[in-house]
Amino acid sequence: MSYRVWICVVLSVGVAACCTQPAAPPSEAVLCPASPPAQMLKLVYVEVVLGPSGPVITPETCVVRSGTRVAWRTAEGVLEPFELAFAESPVDPAHQRMAGSGAQKDFLSQRMGRRQEVLITAKEVSAESDIKYDVRIGAHHLDPGIKIMPR
Repeated sequence: MSYRVWICVVLSVGVAACCTQPAAPPSEAVLCPASPPAQMLKLVYVEVVLGPSGPVITPETCVVRSGTRVAWRTAEGVLEPFELAFAESPVDPAHQRMAGSGAQKDFLSQRMGRRQEVLITAKEVSAESDIKYDVRIGAHHLDPGIKIMPR
């Protein structure tokens, strides 16, 4: 399916000229950047794979702005659950599933179609915030990080 955004430019003589730009569908996630994004991304993902010596996370450090939705997910067809355990809560309390239960730091993946996934909304920060976390798949674990930047 092809998505296009129409961009119209009004010229000084009052004639409008239009052109199209390819655009990703609004709900489509992009791979989380490993450096500060130039623009606000609404939805990004981090790949979670069980490698020969334990979990492999791509990118190892995900850099997002406050309010970005971040999905940690396995490849399609991989249904083995995983767990994320953060050193401090990365979520905006307004977007937590269990309001009033304190800041959530541990997340168990859920089956979403043909993959496993954890979805969060990055909390509001006033300064750059580096948060380390563990990814656990069975008995294996890895310690990557997420960096949340102010909007």
